[in-house]
Amino acid sequence: MDKIALEAIRLLFTDGGAGWIVAVLLGLACLHLHRENLRALEARIEETGATATALERASQTNAAVAAALESRTRVLEDLTRLSSEIARGVDRSDERSREKFDEILRRMGEVRLIGRS
Repeated sequence: MDKIALEAIRLLFTDGGAGWIVAVLLGLACLHLHRENLRALEARIEETGATATALERASQTNAAVAAALESRTRVLEDLTRLSSEIARGVDRSDERSREKFDEILRRMGEVRLIGRS
């Protein structure tokens, strides 16, 4: 680029002013390159906006999945707790065991419903 600039300056003052033509052509070339650079920057900005939108949507989806997983985890924790209580109740053979088994079956039905949605 430096060589081109030096050559343009030399030609500007030689050959009876023919260098002015070179200077004008160089100016037009610089103007064209500047416009192309602006177009490329605008395209990159638009692409960045599209990427940001996609990341925001993915973040919202991840939050919804996390909430669903947390809900299922709580149900599974309840089932585990109930299973432990039932195991102790079976050892004692009390009537509450049947109630606990019914509650487990009901909650398992809820888990299946949650899993389908």
